[in-house]
Amino acid sequence: MRRHSLVRFMVSGLTLVTAIGISTAALADEKAPAKPAKTSTTAAKIDEGAAPVNATRPEADKVDDAKATESTHKKISIAINPLAVAIGRYSIQGEYLPAVHHAITLNPNFTSAPVKVTVNGKEVDGGSLTGFGGELGYRFYTGTQGPNGFFVGPSLLFSSFSQSAPSGATNASSDSFTSVGGAIDIGGQGIIGPGIVLGGGFGLQYTTTSKDIATENLNLASAVIAGGGIRPRFLVHAGYAF
Repeated sequence: MRRHSLVRFMVSGLTLVTAIGISTAALADEKAPAKPAKTSTTAAKIDEGAAPVNATRPEADKVDDAKATESTHKKISIAINPLAVAIGRYSIQGEYLPAVHHAITLNPNFTSAPVKVTVNGKEVDGGSLTGFGGELGYRFYTGTQGPNGFFVGPSLLFSSFSQSAPSGATNASSDSFTSVGGAIDIGGQGIIGPGIVLGGGFGLQYTTTSKDIATENLNLASAVIAGGGIRPRFLVHAGYAF
């Protein structure tokens, strides 16, 4: 009797232990986190190789933009200043841009203007002024296609003139003098179509002459050419850039 009871107790114990083990295993399976899927070595290598390409893409874009700017950047322009013809000055302006925004300007000119002197309210012939000169300067342009956009810059001025006596004058001789100085200009310039250049501006210049010349009674053209001191200047440019 006791032997049967002991067997039944042992069987019941084994059944209980088995049930507890099964329940514990099931609970452990529910709590265990899902294992992440393995990433293939090939995919990882592709991702690792792609990262530097994405990281350097902005730098590549900058290089492309710089090349595009360089391809449209016009480095040389030649223009005339028709406004100066009004005072008998004929000039050609050349510009060279070694880098974007920066221009070196050279402006050789030839001057030939009649001199009129006012005497007792009457204008009489005073001969003529002829000479050669030039300007060497620098300009900073805000544009990126060449000599375009707003500009500002200084320049050095030099001219040499000779004054001839009026025709028919007796005991009169020609005279000569030089003019040196500097100027600063501001303005704007645009490039239209394939390279047509149009622009204008104004500035101030200071010049001094090798001889003192009274300009009070001279006509406007000869007074502007032969006079010194501080004076305004006006620019009008028309030309071509390439």
